Amino acid sequence: MANQAQRTGANKQVFNASSPGFIYTLTVAFLTIFAAAGVQFPDKAAALANEVSTTLSSSGFYAIIGVIVASIAFPIWNAIQKKSLSFNGVFNSTLTWIAIGNALFAGIALTGFTLPDGTVEQLVMAISVKDWGAIISMLVTTIIPAVVRFIKDKNAPAVSG
Repeated sequence: MANQAQRTGANKQVFNASSPGFIYTLTVAFLTIFAAAGVQFPDKAAALANEVSTTLSSSGFYAIIGVIVASIAFPIWNAIQKKSLSFNGVFNSTLTWIAIGNALFAGIALTGFTLPDGTVEQLVMAISVKDWGAIISMLVTTIIPAVVRFIKDKNAPAVSG
C-alpha cells in the first residue's frame, strides 16, 4: 500500500511558488547574472538572496523594499553609471548558465518535476567543457529516468483511501 502511494505521488510535497526556497532560487539566479555582468554587490549572491527571502517571509513590505533598494538596486545603478555593466560578461560566465538552469528548473518544478540536487550544475559544467560522456551519462542515469518517473506519476490513476 505504501509502495503504491509512493508511485502515485500521494506522499509528494506540493510545490508552492511563494515558498522561500523557490524565491531564494530565483533571487540567486537574478543576482548571479548581474554579478557576472559586472555589478559589485555588498555580499555574495547567495547571501543576498537569503536575506531577501528571509525578509520577504518574516517582515513587511517596506522591509523588503529597503533590502532590495539598498543591497541590489544601488549596486546595479552604480554599475550602470560607471558603465561597468557588461552583457558579454553574462554570457561568458558558467555561473550565469548555472543560475539560468537553476531558475529554469525551479520554474519547471511548478509542474511537480524535480531533478536531484546538483544535477543542473553538473550538466552546465559538462556542457561548458564539452564533456559529452558526462552529458550522456547524466541523461541516461538521472534526467531521462526522472522524466519517465514524472510522466508515470502524472498518468497514474488516483488511489482513493
